[in-house]
Amino acid sequence: MRRVIWGLLVVSAAVGLAMLMRLNDGNVTVLWPPYRVDVSVNLALLAVVVAFVVLHLLLAGLSNAMNLPARVREYRERRRRDAALASLRDSLLALFEGRFGRAERLAQGALGENSLGGVASLVAARAAQRMREAERRDRWLEAAREAPGAANALLMTMAEFAVEDHRPTDALAAISTLQAGGQRHIHALRIAMRAHEQAQDWGALLQALRHLEKRDAMHPAAIRGLRIRACRALFAARAGDADAIQQLYAALSVPERDIDEIAEAAARAFAGAGRAEQAARIVEQRMETRLVAPLVALYARLDAVPARERLGAAEAWRLRHGDDPVLLRTLGSLCAVQGLWGKAEEFLLLSVQGAPEPETQVLLAALYERLGRADEARQRYRMAALGGVEPAAPPAPAA
Repeated sequence: MRRVIWGLLVVSAAVGLAMLMRLNDGNVTVLWPPYRVDVSVNLALLAVVVAFVVLHLLLAGLSNAMNLPARVREYRERRRRDAALASLRDSLLALFEGRFGRAERLAQGALGENSLGGVASLVAARAAQRMREAERRDRWLEAAREAPGAANALLMTMAEFAVEDHRPTDALAAISTLQAGGQRHIHALRIAMRAHEQAQDWGALLQALRHLEKRDAMHPAAIRGLRIRACRALFAARAGDADAIQQLYAALSVPERDIDEIAEAAARAFAGAGRAEQAARIVEQRMETRLVAPLVALYARLDAVPARERLGAAEAWRLRHGDDPVLLRTLGSLCAVQGLWGKAEEFLLLSVQGAPEPETQVLLAALYERLGRADEARQRYRMAALGGVEPAAPPAPAA
């Protein structure tokens, strides 16, 4: 439709121009002694237009001829840049596909473009790292160091490689250099967290985990597992030093103290340092809300706390949480300490019915020995040796 409209406009202009020229009867005289040329105005105008067009074409051709070398250089530069971009694109695709040798080879094709040299060198370095070619990897990193604009990416890459090679000191040095320049990335924090874990710097690991948790940068299950490991290691490193354990426990956040495994580690550390009352308080606080079997078992072994006090707390837990086998075993052992032989046997038998654990069988055997019931004690020891389960009766002989 657009072409039809333009065609109509051109035809209309031509018709109008033809009609206008028919009404023009003027002449143009050119005097060039001894010559005289008389032409119509219409022919003179047509000659001027043709002369203008010819002159314009001549000047344009001359300009193009003079600019031809520059245009050729620009064309070659564009072709080289396009080839470098294609090589870098294919190199990245090969890296993501796991074809690391091809990725490294293709990355070399992008080195001709100055603006892509740093990126290509880092891609090639990652490919060499995946192939465990440390010498080639280091050469590519040196090449990236000389490229403009790749400093931060180089530091991140070096930190990742150091963590992968279990060189936490080098990784943390690269992260520190990066952060000194004002760059604080979540990914850098993840790398620092892994480096702290490798270096077994558990305090720094806890700090990194807290920052990652605030930014929701890791799965809660992963944060929980690392936090438990770090806290256990920190409590184990302070074993026997009650004041250091108290300072560490006070420095933990409320969500960290609320983790059952961390509470258990803290209670064991306090108990080992001679502060059984503090350990008992930690257990009692946890048991107010939920039943934690390892804490209940630990509570039964806190001999520095009066058995009557522990027995009263355990009975209250039974009313709150029901007949858990571990809780029943704890009640049985505490009743035995108090000399309540009948109640002790009752609780231990109930625990065996719920879960025939070897530890419960051994407690029953020790109770029967104290009561002079040797046959029953031997039977319980045998069941404990067999994993707590009563052996099946042998098959009847064939008739």
